[in-house]
Amino acid sequence: MLKLSRSKLHREKALDLIDRHYAARIDAVLGPMAALYMLKRIVPAGELVADREAILERAKEQDAELAAIDRERRDLKAAVRAAASSNDIKALIAHL
Repeated sequence: MLKLSRSKLHREKALDLIDRHYAARIDAVLGPMAALYMLKRIVPAGELVADREAILERAKEQDAELAAIDRERRDLKAAVRAAASSNDIKALIAHL
C-alpha cells in the first residue's frame, strides 16, 4: 500500500483549492453574458453590432484582469509546489 506524506496530501488539496478559488474569480470577471460578448467580439467589423466598440474596449480590460488573476494563480501554485512543509502550505493558502 502506498503511503503519502502529510505535506504531499496537503499540497494536493491546496492545489485543488487554489484552482476552485481562482475559477470562481474568473467566472465573476466574465459574468453571466460571457458567451454573448464572446460572439460579439468575433463578429466581423462590417456586421451590425451596435455596441461592438464598447464590447471590444471592455474586452481589453477584461483580458488584462484575467491575465492578472491567472498570473496570481500560477504564482501561488508554484509556491505551494515548492513549499517544504504542511505548515508552509497552510500559510500560503490561508487567505483563500
